[in-house]
Amino acid sequence: MNAAPLLVSFNSLRKFLNALPEKHSDNYREQIESLVDKSLPPAASETCLAVLFGYSLDFVYALSKKQHKFYRSFKIQQGKKDRVIHSPRVALKVVQKWLGTHLSNAVSFESHVCGFVKGKSFADAAKIHQGANWVYSVDIEDFFPSISIFQTSNALESLGYSKDAAILLANISSLNFKLAQGSPASPVLSNIVMRDIDMRLKELANQYDLQVSRYADDIVFSGKGVFQEELPAELEDIFEATTFSLNKNKTYFADSEKGQRLKIHGLLVKENKITLTKGYRNKIRAFRHMIEQGKVTKEDIPRLEGHLRFAEFIEGKNER
Repeated sequence: MNAAPLLVSFNSLRKFLNALPEKHSDNYREQIESLVDKSLPPAASETCLAVLFGYSLDFVYALSKKQHKFYRSFKIQQGKKDRVIHSPRVALKVVQKWLGTHLSNAVSFESHVCGFVKGKSFADAAKIHQGANWVYSVDIEDFFPSISIFQTSNALESLGYSKDAAILLANISSLNFKLAQGSPASPVLSNIVMRDIDMRLKELANQYDLQVSRYADDIVFSGKGVFQEELPAELEDIFEATTFSLNKNKTYFADSEKGQRLKIHGLLVKENKITLTKGYRNKIRAFRHMIEQGKVTKEDIPRLEGHLRFAEFIEGKNER
């Protein structure tokens, strides 16, 4: 699903303002113009949202107050655990997709943030740590569900939304007062909520002359010297005053000086490049040979070619 343009079906700000009730236009004009100047979605009120999408005002109220009616929930297996996904129905998803896309285009993040950022990937996060002697990674537990509707609202206010508009958009993006796992707006909203924490992570890395990356809920530090024993405790301190908890079962440390592989997001980090693991490289060679020899069924070709494209994608990162 492609996102609607910033003004949805209106081809100019003037036409959108003229479509609003006159009194409403007068009251919200300055706020709407300010949001559009920043390339932010101009959802200054329920009425603005209704006019933009051609919904009734009652329907917009329902989207923001009775969110549970607009989701279907299902489980997917992730490792040994089941993760519950709350997928928005079309009328809500269209608004969330519009919101998420234009927030992504308008808001900038710290350079070490690679998850849910246009033009960046997990491979870019891994590349940050090239040349490291050691890596230390932690995982934020239940990332999206740990973000409350109040945090989302406050984050939107920090961008320039009024309190009422921020609450409206936070309501539309949340389920059970938490960021919805499955909403297309959740990724960028999580990054906006994390901006203060990301700044502190960068300051911590600079304090010890380390590299840091964050890809969604996965935070990695690396260094060339001796591992800083104070790092885990100081990292805990950053999160102690927040709603987030670090998953102690997913802490990872590796030291190349002890013969250990430095593995980040499933990739091996070397002195001047990132690579697939040896096992995966062997698979790629086997898949390529099978395709060249015509030993693959028609049904399996797309799957194997997907693996080959992935290997080319990783290799391409080393050429930049």
